[in-house]
Amino acid sequence: MKKIYPVLFFLFFSAITYSQVILSLDDDSVYIDSIATLTKKTNSDSLKSIYSFRLSKLYLMVQDGTKSKEYLEQANKLKTKYPFLVDASIYYNSSRFLEKGDAEGFEKTLLEANEKLKAYNNIEAYRLRAIVLQNYGIMQQRSNNEKAYMKLLVHEAIPIAKKSKDHELISALYKAVAIIFMNNNERQKASEYLRDAQYYIEVATKRSPTLIESKVETYIINAENLVELKRFYDAKKVLDKAYAKLEYHPESNLNDSYYYSEGIYYAKQNKHETALESYEKGIRSADKHQNQIALNRLKFAEYEVLFKLKNYAKAKANLEYLLSKTPFIVDQKNYFNELSKVYNATKDYDKAYFYANKYNVINDSLNDTKFKSDIVELEAKFKKAENEKKITLLQSQNERASLMLHNNRLNSVLFAVLSVLLFLTVLFLWILNNNQKKLSAQKEINYQQELDVLENQQKLSVSNALIEGEEVERKRIARDLHDGLGSMLSGLKIHLKLAENQNNLSATDVNVLLDNSIKELRNISQNLMPESLLKLSLEHALQDLCMRNSNANTKIEFQYLIPKPNLPKNYEIVIYRIIQELLNNALKYAEATEILVSCSQNKETFYITVEDNGIGFDVLDKNNSGMGLRNIRNRVDFLHGKVEIQSEPNNGTAAYIELKVKKEATSNG
Repeated sequence: MKKIYPVLFFLFFSAITYSQVILSLDDDSVYIDSIATLTKKTNSDSLKSIYSFRLSKLYLMVQDGTKSKEYLEQANKLKTKYPFLVDASIYYNSSRFLEKGDAEGFEKTLLEANEKLKAYNNIEAYRLRAIVLQNYGIMQQRSNNEKAYMKLLVHEAIPIAKKSKDHELISALYKAVAIIFMNNNERQKASEYLRDAQYYIEVATKRSPTLIESKVETYIINAENLVELKRFYDAKKVLDKAYAKLEYHPESNLNDSYYYSEGIYYAKQNKHETALESYEKGIRSADKHQNQIALNRLKFAEYEVLFKLKNYAKAKANLEYLLSKTPFIVDQKNYFNELSKVYNATKDYDKAYFYANKYNVINDSLNDTKFKSDIVELEAKFKKAENEKKITLLQSQNERASLMLHNNRLNSVLFAVLSVLLFLTVLFLWILNNNQKKLSAQKEINYQQELDVLENQQKLSVSNALIEGEEVERKRIARDLHDGLGSMLSGLKIHLKLAENQNNLSATDVNVLLDNSIKELRNISQNLMPESLLKLSLEHALQDLCMRNSNANTKIEFQYLIPKPNLPKNYEIVIYRIIQELLNNALKYAEATEILVSCSQNKETFYITVEDNGIGFDVLDKNNSGMGLRNIRNRVDFLHGKVEIQSEPNNGTAAYIELKVKKEATSNG
């Protein structure tokens, strides 16, 4: 049996009078009174009018027609000086057509309101337009044009609602689309829209009297759809969210639909007794609220479980109740069919045949009615077409003679004119095509030249940066030679001079000075070009670099995760310099006790990671961008790579670098 989900349209200030059920958790009078107080206190006619329009809708929502009409009249008196309120009032006054049962007038008024509100680009205009479009779409749905309703929701109402930033409204529109898919048993598509509906209702913060009700209803509908998709774990999570709100509102009419969803959750998992308990709770709630639609759904769902449990007496009682309460012949047909199944199961074949026959009579009647309707429609179309043919034939006979003479005269003139026009058109297109080709070719040349200029500028910029870095490196080496090796050799010279004058040359002292000088020279040599890099590999050179810089205060861990490295020496040198500079920065400025150096490679990309637990720095502070970091970035740019520095004060520093390694370079390395 196809399940029909009624559209429950209770948006903020937008409930319309034909909504089947007004959902409620609490008394909304506190919220309504607060709006009424604002209306009395404000001295602005425009605000007083806006509040009055809203109050008219709120009182309509709580079914107080007298108050609604009173505030609507007050709003209409105050609106006249404000063009936007004049146009918005078309929507607010549209409910009078529904009160009179004038659906056509209601639809025309909605279309007029939408056209007028298109002139305004403010949030309230967008919100009202989205509501107007949904109301119009619901009218199309009631006229069995569900396709038009879907098109209005997806292509117009939802995009406009998003401009209003009213998340509750956006959620309601997504939910309306989902219900259409559920009615057509397209559960997966419904699930996608319900996911969006749940997202928007959960991020909604704007205060409204229906926000919690909207949230709970969204959870309940989503849970029901998830059950039909057999996603029971997800359905339970959503049901729990709904129950968390309903737990403190046992009198709410939202319990009618909550217990239906909970019941099918258990029934679909063959937990029949638990399902029956949920259905009974829902039936009591729906009966208390006189919600016949919910009551019928619950009774039929309960019947399905009772039939599975072979409790045919209660199952039959439910169907007989449903037959007494439904005015719809389609539902009666389905109930007769189910009664036939029950009597067949109890081997009462006479009654089984009786109800099967009633089912067939209604089914044939429905089909016969449709068949006759189709025949009448086809016959009317046929007669209309025949009459049009006769009229056309008579007209053509009278006009043919005069037209033939006139056409003969025109043919020769038209042929000449068309020939000239055709020639001119071809000539114009040929010239235009040639010019277009020349223009495209020139644009391509200009574009390529611009690319070449940009590439050369980039290369020049990188080269200048590298030259600048090399100059700084030379100055550092000169300083190291002067301050380190130079000082030691000067000390050795002085020592030798004194020893010569005093005739007490100490070989031990000289050896110590020479050893220190040699060590200093080796350190400088290692910094210039590590011997292990030239003779062994990048891995050995980096391992040696980390060992030389490790000490009692700073532990350096080195990871080289490349099983078969194959890089050219020029790449290895640049990589070595980058890691050397990163280590120098960590040792000089970071005050780190632990440093991690990691290298890895994936196809044509070489990855470098250097992390420390030092004092860190503010990466956004331009004063922290020294020569060391600039040298690193320049070397990374030289290898067409990317560098990312992550650091915060007192939270360490991490450098992540990606370098591109060309295949030709790798194969030649």
